[in-house]
Formats: sequence, structure tokens, C-alpha cells
Amino acid sequence: MFWEAFLAEENFHPNAYIPSIRNRKAGLKARSLILNSIAKTPLKPRELRSKTGLSLSSLHYHLKLLEKHRLVRKRKIGKKRFIVEETGLGQKQIQNFT
Repeated sequence: MFWEAFLAEENFHPNAYIPSIRNRKAGLKARSLILNSIAKTPLKPRELRSKTGLSLSSLHYHLKLLEKHRLVRKRKIGKKRFIVEETGLGQKQIQNFT
């Protein structure tokens, strides 16, 4: 498939591609940064923002998109605070065996 080859070639996270929207390279890159950042440990949005370097509006947009497609979820850790974590749904990370 074209998208699988494109994602692997560009080193995008496999879950960054969302079939129901128009996927542009900048969006794929932003979603890949988010998904790779929370792959091992959930992060607060402020930590995620500093780790990815995305603007607040871009981070918010892509988090909402990933949440809508059930690829990430927000988990409350206080009255107003939450962390972002992967849901475990979607494609699994492809490992290169060489």
C-alpha cells in the first residue's frame, strides 16, 4: 500500500495517518511527535508541548483529532489537571529487523 510505504520512508508513526482526513506532511509530523513522545510514558500537555516543540494551538488541534479517533485519551489526575496517554488501539509500531 502507498501509505504504509510513505509512512515507513518518512519515519512517521503508523497511527499518525488518519484515513478520514486529508493527511498533510506537517500534520503527520506533528501527530508522530505526539505519539512518539507518549509511547513510553503519559505526559501532561505542558510537558508534551515542551518535548515536541509544537505551538499550543497545533498541539490542541492534533490531540483532539487523535482523541476523536481513539488513539490517545486524557486521564484526570486532579481537579483541572490531566495527562495524555496512548489507548493501545490502532496499528502497532513497526520494528525494523536488520
